[in-house]
Amino acid sequence: MKLMTTCEETSILLSENMDVSLSKRKRLLLMAHLMMCRKCKSVKRQLYALREIFFGLGDAASADEIKMPESSKARIKKILDNTDFKNL
Repeated sequence: MKLMTTCEETSILLSENMDVSLSKRKRLLLMAHLMMCRKCKSVKRQLYALREIFFGLGDAASADEIKMPESSKARIKKILDNTDFKNL
């Protein structure tokens, strides 16, 4: 049985943990890695912060609290109209 995950495996577990409940084994592997790795602990904080922001945006948008100025819409449309997506 594997006792430690890599940072890459941990990032997958972090993402998976946001969507579903992890098995006891996976949860222990994740916790063990996070106890030893500052970078992954930071990634976890960032992922959860982004999740909070995105959930808040959905609530705000539905309440018409976020409105894009017409000038911004026009500028974005102009950029998109002038972009050749075939060459990206």
